[in-house]
Amino acid sequence: MQRTMERSIKAERILKRLGVMNALDRGEVLVLVGPTYELRKDPGIRVRMAFLRGSDGELCIGYANDEDGWQPIEFEPFSLRALGYYQRRLKRIGEVTARDLG
Repeated sequence: MQRTMERSIKAERILKRLGVMNALDRGEVLVLVGPTYELRKDPGIRVRMAFLRGSDGELCIGYANDEDGWQPIEFEPFSLRALGYYQRRLKRIGEVTARDLG
């Protein structure tokens, strides 16, 4: 059973702009969005913001790394506050990769 939570119009617009809900509806398990960052403390490992459905069907946000194919690393239930947190966190722990700059 998929749990749905009321989201604000602003949150719905952001999710639509990012293509998150369409990707999940198509069956994607892990939806990567935004630029790819290379970790400052561990060069060679890349991370991206990601969305997925939790075990209870709730939309979650966090980030994934590509150490062994894209794998979810840290997640929490989606909210605009969580979105802002992960946007800032990725900028703090990584550098945008060269291919995402151009």
